[in-house]
Amino acid sequence: MNITANFSKPQGRYSNNVISSIRMNCAKNREMPALICEDRTVSWEQMWDRTARLGNGWMDLGMTKGDRLAIYLKNSIEFSETFISTYHSGVIKTPVSSGLKAAELAHQLNDSGACAVVTSPELLDVLIAAKPNVPALKHVIVTGSNVTKDHISYEQLIRESSPEDRGMEVSPYDIDMLLYTSGTTGFPKGAVRGVMEDYHTGVTVCIDWRIRMGDVQMVVIPQYHAGACAWFLATLISGGTQVIMPSYVPEKVLQNIEKYRVNWLMMVPVMYDWLMLLPQEVLNKYDVSSLRTLISGGAPLHTPTKIKIKETFKNAELNEFYGSTELGVSTCLRDEDQLRKERSVGKPGHDLELKLFNEEGMEVRQGEPGILYSRGLGGFRGYWENEAATNKAFLEGGWATVGDIARQDEEGYYYIVDRLNDMIITGGVNVYPVEIEEVLHRMPNIQDVAVIGVPDEKWGEAVKAVVVPVKNADLSEEEVIGFCKDNLSKVKIPKSVDFVDAIPRTLTGKILKKDIRKKYWSDNTVQVS
Repeated sequence: MNITANFSKPQGRYSNNVISSIRMNCAKNREMPALICEDRTVSWEQMWDRTARLGNGWMDLGMTKGDRLAIYLKNSIEFSETFISTYHSGVIKTPVSSGLKAAELAHQLNDSGACAVVTSPELLDVLIAAKPNVPALKHVIVTGSNVTKDHISYEQLIRESSPEDRGMEVSPYDIDMLLYTSGTTGFPKGAVRGVMEDYHTGVTVCIDWRIRMGDVQMVVIPQYHAGACAWFLATLISGGTQVIMPSYVPEKVLQNIEKYRVNWLMMVPVMYDWLMLLPQEVLNKYDVSSLRTLISGGAPLHTPTKIKIKETFKNAELNEFYGSTELGVSTCLRDEDQLRKERSVGKPGHDLELKLFNEEGMEVRQGEPGILYSRGLGGFRGYWENEAATNKAFLEGGWATVGDIARQDEEGYYYIVDRLNDMIITGGVNVYPVEIEEVLHRMPNIQDVAVIGVPDEKWGEAVKAVVVPVKNADLSEEEVIGFCKDNLSKVKIPKSVDFVDAIPRTLTGKILKKDIRKKYWSDNTVQVS
């Protein structure tokens, strides 16, 4: 029998991506809420219309496929709409932290080559201060109703643009967005993420945490954050509702869970810490029975907080993950393992491989610490305009890393030991601060802590604990060091303790170790770690 048809290739060029998922979900759920923020609700049909108009608006301004559009907004419906609009137009989005100062903002806008930026009146002054140093920036689009003639009105651009489909083809190989690293260990870099990678990331979230059509997701962390982008992709692909919190207010989290019947959300550990500090009568006041999935990531979630979460949200499964701006969601520690596998970040996520290598690129033995590499369809393609950093991040065979140190136990569970740049080398021995920080968090009079290495003539570096005591607590250096002596080996015990009012953190709760170190390394030309 002769087979004349060519079956070596699929028929047609159609490929699922985020915009096709949005289109299909809109056809099925036109009246269902897509976006909710405070007292404002946008249905799926309205979201499609407004984002199509906005996408065409970018093209009407002269932007073409591949141009960069910065999203410099706090949590809002406008952030979500701008995020989606790039799929209609083919421009590349680059979310920007709303906490940046003018010089930092100018760096990101220049590095990305953004020719347009969407912002709000409350952030406009910082943008205006940065703009003279950003020669490529042509268009400033401002949300709200009182937009001056010097800038473009976001709402007017939507009103005056057509919702028609102009036939913009989105390929899996197109660049979707530039996500900038938090800069906790150096100057922020733009991680290049493609349409294929981001679609796969959204699907992975749905599979790993059983997200389905109609689920209500609440975004509490800043929307510019890589995690928030991943969760939004999952909601767009599955066909759910995104409830947006403009800012983090612990009790408001509980109020919104009850009001909107929220099914799933993610917060960083410090947010869970603050939430669990609410009086018991407040924690018991609200109906949180709709909540099915809680996710934590970005830093270790401390055991006392885990226990309190489990007691408060009885119907919800608690999941932890390890991920990064570059590599997306890499692991998941599921609810049943939370107390059985303390400090673990779990096993690899859906369709993902992990391996540990040493600095020579050789795989380490099980149980030994090594640099964590991942390989899968949800990772990044490299750093924008930074070939040296890209080459450093990748090994042959598609393995990529952000430089975190991890180990794997005999059951295949991974543990993040620390960031390579945070490692302390004292007397030739590698010490990982996160282990010491975890011990110190058990002290009842410690509210927050960061452990760093400081210059030491004898040892090269000495371990120092920087501690925020609980308000009105009587806590001494001797008590802190004594507690460590009871719980840690000698090399890990802090040689000194400083007490401070606050630990510097990013908006998403990551400790800014480089800022803490400045005080101690300012007169030294070489920093060991």
